[in-house]
Amino acid sequence: MLHKNEKRWSYWEAWYDETDRLYAVHYGQVGEIGDHYAIVAEQIEGKPPHVLQMWADEMKEKGYAELAEEEWRKLVVSFRHLSEADVEMRYAIEQLLDECLGKTGNGHSDGGDDSQEALAVFCRVIDVEKAVAAVQEAMSAARLQEGLAISVVRDDGTRVSLYPSA
Repeated sequence: MLHKNEKRWSYWEAWYDETDRLYAVHYGQVGEIGDHYAIVAEQIEGKPPHVLQMWADEMKEKGYAELAEEEWRKLVVSFRHLSEADVEMRYAIEQLLDECLGKTGNGHSDGGDDSQEALAVFCRVIDVEKAVAAVQEAMSAARLQEGLAISVVRDDGTRVSLYPSA
């Protein structure tokens, strides 16, 4: 869930880990690594779906809301030198993007395509500028900056290159 004040977006999310029997809560400012905490399920009365809904309702009362589909920005992270043969690499890149965007509350990967002349991973993000910086940093840390291209998809479906800059 997200909340926007005059200057910036805040995020809040919670989920239940059935294996560890823990509730996890992650929150912060979009584009910055957030804080998190866990609560042992036995400390909370009620079944997980009801507890999570109760917490979500409380956050809605504080001004948080789900972002509408049209409010998400579409980012494409592609590698011209990778292709269909590198499908395992695509899955690894999707996971890296989920991590780098998720820990900053700025979005997630939304699948990929390796059937064209390049390998591409699609992302849904809130703040494009911060997402591009996070993606560049994550790809550099993973030593995957060779051939990296990042573009944003406009509402009319056209792509605008953001990295490398034109």
